[in-house]
Amino acid sequence: MDTDRKPANLTKGEPFFAVFGLLLTVIVISGFSASALALPEGPASLPLLYHLHGLIFLTWFVFFTLQANLIGNQRPKLHQTLGRLSVILAILMLLTGYFMMRSAYSNPAFSIGSNSHDASMMFPLTDLINFTLVFTLGLFHRTNGGAHKRLMLLAGILILDPAVARLVEAVGAQFVFIPIIELSLFAALLAYDRIKLKRLHWTSLLGLSLFFAAMAAKLMLASRPAWVDLAKLLFS
Repeated sequence: MDTDRKPANLTKGEPFFAVFGLLLTVIVISGFSASALALPEGPASLPLLYHLHGLIFLTWFVFFTLQANLIGNQRPKLHQTLGRLSVILAILMLLTGYFMMRSAYSNPAFSIGSNSHDASMMFPLTDLINFTLVFTLGLFHRTNGGAHKRLMLLAGILILDPAVARLVEAVGAQFVFIPIIELSLFAALLAYDRIKLKRLHWTSLLGLSLFFAAMAAKLMLASRPAWVDLAKLLFS
């Protein structure tokens, strides 16, 4: 029997999720603002698509933090009403994310770390796939408070890679710190599960598994000729 399964509007708020959402929001603002301000001609030199995508991306994390606070303040009806807007927000993230990938692919100089141009496209694609999977599961489990809030949090963690990468680059740290920071976020959630539930929640383990699956794709599949052909098909 799943002891976590109860209507989301009866689930007591947990400050952990609101604080975690605030932390992710700070990472996003720090990473993207540092990257934009470092441009020779400033943030205004970026195309409109970049500003639109960044705004939608940031809104997702602010929205999650707001939703967690609404549950914490015992306002489930407003939480549910606003929750319907998350579908529109997620669709906008996917659409602008895809066009961002097309823009990146059209730039021959685009690369992530030491990866080739084509291999680098695997990074944002796996992020969007994982976000879509976990967000969809979050909607499916919206009446299961314990699963729902973790899945929505995991959706944010799994799509945080661009912001973390920019933040690591801004402080001059090595590329390896990107997965270290992201794994630290998973570790915090798993530790909370152990303290709060005395066990690891299945959603937390799923999110971590998807993270490693994406990493495996980036390390083992992105350099293969088949991926190069697929990238051309998807992003040209």
